[in-house]
Amino acid sequence: MKKLVSRETLGIAKRILRNGNVCDNCLGRQFAQMYTGMTNNERGRIVRKALGKAETKKKCVVCKGFFQNIDKYADEAMKALKGIEFESFVVGTVMDSDLIDREESLWEDIGIEYCETLKAESNRELGKILERRMKKKVDEKAPEVNVILNLEKNKIELQINPLFVFGKYKKLIRGIPQTKWEKYKETVEDIIAKPFMRDSKGSGHAMHAAGREDIDARCLDWRPFIFEVLSSKKRKLNLERIKMEINKGRKVGVEDLMFSSKKEVIWVKSLQPDKTYRVIVSFEKPINEKGMEKVKKILGEVKQKTPKRVMHRRADKIRVKKVKGISWKRINNKKLEIEIKGEAGLYIKELITGDDGRTRPSLTGILKNPAKVETLDVVKIHL
Repeated sequence: MKKLVSRETLGIAKRILRNGNVCDNCLGRQFAQMYTGMTNNERGRIVRKALGKAETKKKCVVCKGFFQNIDKYADEAMKALKGIEFESFVVGTVMDSDLIDREESLWEDIGIEYCETLKAESNRELGKILERRMKKKVDEKAPEVNVILNLEKNKIELQINPLFVFGKYKKLIRGIPQTKWEKYKETVEDIIAKPFMRDSKGSGHAMHAAGREDIDARCLDWRPFIFEVLSSKKRKLNLERIKMEINKGRKVGVEDLMFSSKKEVIWVKSLQPDKTYRVIVSFEKPINEKGMEKVKKILGEVKQKTPKRVMHRRADKIRVKKVKGISWKRINNKKLEIEIKGEAGLYIKELITGDDGRTRPSLTGILKNPAKVETLDVVKIHL
């Protein structure tokens, strides 16, 4: 056995054991980078045997019996996880200051060249026990649940990571905003949230969409979104049933619901598709055929200073956007139905009214005829 263990290792091990009884885990952990392919406990047993030493029943001077009690922490973790649906998890440890001091004191004596931290071993070994017992998998990149062993408080804490669902929505009525706003009792987000929150037993929610429509506008084409449920205790949701329940209300329609990820939130938020709007516009003075032909002059670049109606929440700057297409039909001699295709971020209302000269060109400016938007709908999102 001694032949398997180097003289350097035996020398370091003797110095470690001079401090008192050190358990096999804490002994083996000091050689983690030297002897691979085994656990720290196995390393410790091999090194101890090579020294001809037996492990005593005294408490370890480094971990104070932590590894002897690790099954008790696993029991506590399983109790905390009861009733929570998940398939993947990761373990994290909050170290207690005395443990840190004892470990650092040992390192000062023997060095850290071959060591692994107690924290790293705790995370791995508790994770292995829970994997075996619960038939779940450790996933360090995208866990559904974080199991936190808080040694300062001597308790298990849970962090349930959000549940993400991708979908597309239509807003079929006017007068409600997309997301939470104190002035409005109901939002698109609230309507979508109701069945999600009931079925997931989550603690809160957020909605991330590819742009938004005005409160008084409908969205008649499918707008991509990600719905986020915070601390979702149930993750195996019946998305088809949720879709049918939302659609039954006839205020908001959803389709293509599917489970998603945080990474897709970034993708959805980065989308900047062109959009086509249908606008009913009324003019102060009648419009003749010659005037109607001038409407084409709106095509091309438009410079828009931040509209007065949103200046309280947006920076006052000039945005340059393009009008890519326009068509219209007469409703009467003072009213037109106009379809406008424009870049993402084009303010359509101000394109019509001019916003007291803050948008140039505008329909009002081109026709020299004050115009007003009566209704506005998003009819096509060009993805």
